[in-house]
Amino acid sequence: MADPTITTVLIAVDGSSHSRRALAYLAKRSRTEKRLRMCVLNVQVPLPPSLFVTRTMIKQHLDAKSKAALKGVRATLTRHQVSAAILIRVGDPAQTIVQVARQKHCAEIVMGTRGLGGIKGLILGSVATKVIHLSDLPVTVVP
Repeated sequence: MADPTITTVLIAVDGSSHSRRALAYLAKRSRTEKRLRMCVLNVQVPLPPSLFVTRTMIKQHLDAKSKAALKGVRATLTRHQVSAAILIRVGDPAQTIVQVARQKHCAEIVMGTRGLGGIKGLILGSVATKVIHLSDLPVTVVP
């Protein structure tokens, strides 16, 4: 059972400048809100195996992408003197963000306005927009 005096906030990061700003925003906020706990989440989109790409190769690729996306996270947390749980998942980004927020009993989701989606994000809709529609939690979007 979650401690009702602690407020857990999920921060979704993908390595983009927008997610770095969202992380800095939440790290600063957590220094003044002493009962706030951060849960940092990176979600990688699954890749299907094929004749030429093995499951091991896919796992190595996704691990490398997560490592790159989380590269500056620990430095930001150290700079702001805050700690956080760091999670990595594979799945549909918006659905996974909402699912993990529910599983971790988060009170809020924080994320950047734009990630690394580029043109695909413009056509299909941003992850942030999908999270807002899927979640019953408050979602703070940092530009």
